[in-house]
Amino acid sequence: MYHTVEVLSLLSDDVETDDADPGENLKLRLKGIEEEEILPGFILCNAEQLCHSGRTFDAQSIICPGYNAVLHIHTCIEEVQITALICLVDKKTGEKSKTRPRFVKQDQVCIARLRAAGTICLETFKDFPQMGRFTLRDEGKTIAIGKVLKLVPDKD
Repeated sequence: MYHTVEVLSLLSDDVETDDADPGENLKLRLKGIEEEEILPGFILCNAEQLCHSGRTFDAQSIICPGYNAVLHIHTCIEEVQITALICLVDKKTGEKSKTRPRFVKQDQVCIARLRAAGTICLETFKDFPQMGRFTLRDEGKTIAIGKVLKLVPDKD
């Protein structure tokens, strides 16, 4: 899953540059990987500070358990299933309910556990907001927006 590459040059609007800000579109010349090997959802990061990857995570969202949808997070698009609703969150106070809800009504906020079909790169919203925001879509419609709260290690 991980490739070690060397960045030969960065191009911003076809002008070579030495640095870039998060979210900026760049062209890269890389050594150590072929263009055909790079797929949507791949992340370029520092070798000493690798991006987290996994399949299961807790998220603050608005949705029902057992539901399947398509997750859009950074440049990655992956099928996910909501495996559990953990608690409801009061929008005004931020208080979490003590009991697990069976379903979530429209405009309610909940913390849910999501499981992706494959391994994806993601970070918690607190650590890296750009990599911790997502949308859930179904049949071309956005059904939920959310943020990654916690990465759950896989039990293999």
